[in-house]
Amino acid sequence: MKDCLRILFFCFCCLLVSTYISAEWVLVDSASFTKLLPSGEKCYVSVQSSTNFLILCLPSDNLTDDAETAVEIAPDWLKMDLRDNFRRLDDATQNLYADLIINAIYPFIDEICFEVAHIAPQTLTSSMNPQILLENVITLYSNDSFFSYVDIIDYEGDDYYSTTVYYVLEEGEIQEIELPREIYYWYIVHPKLHKEVPNYINPATGSPADPPTGVFWRDYLMNHNDTGYPLLRTRLDTCQVLWKCEQNTVNNGAVGVITQWILDVMTFQSHTHHDQPVRIYHWHIGTCSVHSYLTSATARAALIPATVNVMYSDNHKINEFWDRRWVAWEPVNTYVDNPGGYENWGWDVASAFNWRGDSFIWDTTEKYTEVCTLNVNVYDNNANPVDGARIKIYSSPCVSWGATAGWTDFDGQKLFLLGDDRTYTGQVTSSIGNYPSTGMETIITNSGAGIYYNWFVILPGTVPVLDISPDSPPAEPTDDYRIIVDYDLPKKILYGDNFDDDNSFSESISPGHIDFFICDEENFNYYMADQSFQAFEINQNSSDNIIDFVLPTSDSWYIIFSNEENIVLTQELHADIRLYQELPSDIPEDEIKQLHPRLTLYPNYPNPFNPETHITFYLSHPGEMKLEIYNVRGQKIRTLKSGFQTAGEHSIVWKGRDDNGNAVSSGIYFYRLESDDIFKIQKAVLMK
Repeated sequence: MKDCLRILFFCFCCLLVSTYISAEWVLVDSASFTKLLPSGEKCYVSVQSSTNFLILCLPSDNLTDDAETAVEIAPDWLKMDLRDNFRRLDDATQNLYADLIINAIYPFIDEICFEVAHIAPQTLTSSMNPQILLENVITLYSNDSFFSYVDIIDYEGDDYYSTTVYYVLEEGEIQEIELPREIYYWYIVHPKLHKEVPNYINPATGSPADPPTGVFWRDYLMNHNDTGYPLLRTRLDTCQVLWKCEQNTVNNGAVGVITQWILDVMTFQSHTHHDQPVRIYHWHIGTCSVHSYLTSATARAALIPATVNVMYSDNHKINEFWDRRWVAWEPVNTYVDNPGGYENWGWDVASAFNWRGDSFIWDTTEKYTEVCTLNVNVYDNNANPVDGARIKIYSSPCVSWGATAGWTDFDGQKLFLLGDDRTYTGQVTSSIGNYPSTGMETIITNSGAGIYYNWFVILPGTVPVLDISPDSPPAEPTDDYRIIVDYDLPKKILYGDNFDDDNSFSESISPGHIDFFICDEENFNYYMADQSFQAFEINQNSSDNIIDFVLPTSDSWYIIFSNEENIVLTQELHADIRLYQELPSDIPEDEIKQLHPRLTLYPNYPNPFNPETHITFYLSHPGEMKLEIYNVRGQKIRTLKSGFQTAGEHSIVWKGRDDNGNAVSSGIYFYRLESDDIFKIQKAVLMK
């Protein structure tokens, strides 16, 4: 609904601007950019006095040439994530991993791009052998050829991606299901399972070793068996379904086979702990933690999306696998889809969370116990919200660092679901100070199911705040120029350090939030000097807007996007800015033509699109024109507009149909605008 309203408002503005252009205004310059804006950063576009063009001042991502090339190769949906991770690496490391992407071949490119984009910088710069990322993907596709219950499928186009189609037996019928894209990449492709560093491992020692002595779990677990133990690949050969949607049985498709295989190759007994699945398999012994690491690796080797589930409050780890939901799974007890089994043991589960490969964790407590809700509110000493503050929750008895953790958003809040009948303490840490300064504070005593709790925390430091107030227009404003700004923030990126391995994750959250304002040169100088200043069109914590602003004086003016009030969050900003000049009614037509190119063809919106997209173009003077759609073979499939057209800006909707009214298939299309033997071409992507 929000996108529809934006499109309607955008079309209204285009119509309004078209009216203005035909009467008084002409488009003299435009700019469009998509940018990552880290915390503490700003970017701006200026119109300098006595000029009629835009000047952009954007912060650099500091990417090497090879890293930029790798980003261009990446699918559209991964470009910004890859750019973000590259910018957190030094030049040599950027080039090392960019080289993997540049030299990758189809169909491995998207998976390798994802690995580089979503492995924490600490792991990318560790002892990990970079070739692991390539072997991991090659083996993934190789293993796919063994199975009947799952197939990797590849989608082409600028936004190319892969996923799996798998089969389940549900209520006596085989269901074909396509795995969500993000689940495929995070929980099948990603090579990091928990705290380990992905690497070639010597099974006999558990230490890193180059091949052939060192092996990686995705190939080793599927195609190797120690003497006297079954080979996993032959067990899975007969499976026709992922699982049969049944509880607590080994007669349960591939999930059941892996459950039985874990029982056959492992003895549940206290033993020296190890994080590497290759070493765990070679030992064939251990308790819940090593069982969970081995199960997660085995499942991913078998193209089953899986993760490690952590219950530090009860000194326990299990697994979950994905089939349209996350399903609790613990082979050692033959538990499949039996999350209530642990409270049946007499446990009061305090918290449970799943582990993602970049060290981000997410809450699953509600699945395993009745819960209360805890809302943590973190402020600085001036009552401003603090973003990116890390919250540690503890409930005794508890192993390791605590029961769970979370990180605050731009509003300084984080919501937890916690188990009932427990007492909880907490601590908040941030770059502006900690609370309490040492130790933990009691938050909840004897938690009650269904009860909502608040914990308010005041940190000793302060977050940056813009000292801004509204400006007033002059008594007799000029109206020589006007600016239309259309901006939106599709996401923000939250960073946090995980307690378990000290890796820094990056979690995308929609939408982003930014401060926007427009000011003249005097106030811009105050702003740059960190002094109080005045501005127009102030929009703080804004996610999107369309601003139509007539410059009230002939001074220099600045359109500013600021992320300076956040201390952790990075914002992804997309902005389109157009500058119009008012013309005297008696200006000669030849001079009007010199102010603007004959025709301009803008990127369509939305893009990719389904089922329709808006194509906007500008003509500096009336005349004959054609707007046509072509497929990737160069065949014309639709004429959207042909004939005489008035000067100004125009918008046409293409509903994804050809000249015969038939819906066209998903893919890449080109739209071509021609007038006076001049033509412009843009690209549109239809995704169904």
